[in-house]
Amino acid sequence: QDFVHFQGPEDNLTCWTPVGDCPRELGGLAVLRGSHKVGRVLQHRFSLGAGSLHVEPSEHDLSDEWRTTDYQVGDALIFPFLTIHKALPNVSADRLRVSLDNRYQRAGDPIADHMLMPHLSSMSPLTWEEVYADWQDDAWQYYWRAYESPVWPKITHYMEQAFDQAADLARQGDARGRLHLHRIATRDAMSEQGQAAATILAEIDSASAGRVVD
Repeated sequence: QDFVHFQGPEDNLTCWTPVGDCPRELGGLAVLRGSHKVGRVLQHRFSLGAGSLHVEPSEHDLSDEWRTTDYQVGDALIFPFLTIHKALPNVSADRLRVSLDNRYQRAGDPIADHMLMPHLSSMSPLTWEEVYADWQDDAWQYYWRAYESPVWPKITHYMEQAFDQAADLARQGDARGRLHLHRIATRDAMSEQGQAAATILAEIDSASAGRVVD
């Protein structure tokens, strides 16, 4: 569900658009049949996939039928924020799937504070001043300020739960959990979570070395 990542009103919309033809084997987007009607944020669990979270349909008495199609250039898939969706695996031999993700909400509706920051700035600090440094025109800079939308603080417990679940798996020797911690420690080394991931990995390695010595 996109809400857990982007937040704001639960009835916001996502628009996914493939850049060019996207047959099934290229790994387009799929939606869970009927999930646009769930009407609530569901329990999310750790996943190695995009966003590090997933919903298990069987835990919520939902269909296990995923709907997709062979997308053609010009197609767009639009769905509400609470719709359960996923990217399919790219099983082509040597092709890369490229797509655009756009999200929409009503002007003046509340917006989560992290959505007003440059993309992925939490991983690689970047300010709007740096983004705008070489712009020739300032007409569209800080355009959102004209709407006076209420700003809500980001709800962090979704990603915190995913981190805790990955850490527990890593301690149990699960390769998926370890890989997730390694990703965070590498790409976000200066953050609190990045440092925590590095510490946990070091503890696991130290314990493993101790068992070998024993």
